[in-house]
Amino acid sequence: MLYVTILFIAFLTALTRFLPFFIFRNKTPKVITDLGALLPPSLIAMIFIYSCKDMLQLDNIELGIYGLVGIIFVLFLHIVFKNILFSIFCGTFFYLVLRNHDLIFDTISF
Repeated sequence: MLYVTILFIAFLTALTRFLPFFIFRNKTPKVITDLGALLPPSLIAMIFIYSCKDMLQLDNIELGIYGLVGIIFVLFLHIVFKNILFSIFCGTFFYLVLRNHDLIFDTISF
């Protein structure tokens, strides 16, 4: 019975993925085209605002400074290299090093 349930869920998932291609085979409606243009920037803005919401807490200002420096570093990387993936990966790595610098340097013995 478990296999039937898994196959049914997989079929429904595939159906929801492929059904729009069959329905809009000839012409894509303007609403769908507009949503395709508007949703990515709005989702990125929403994720950015959600990520920055904790930066303004006064009880731990150090995290806010790390976040601000990380944002500036990502903007700098993106302006210089114009590569989104490079900016995201290097910015994430830089932010993690900033957040955990005491942990990193305590484990490395010189």
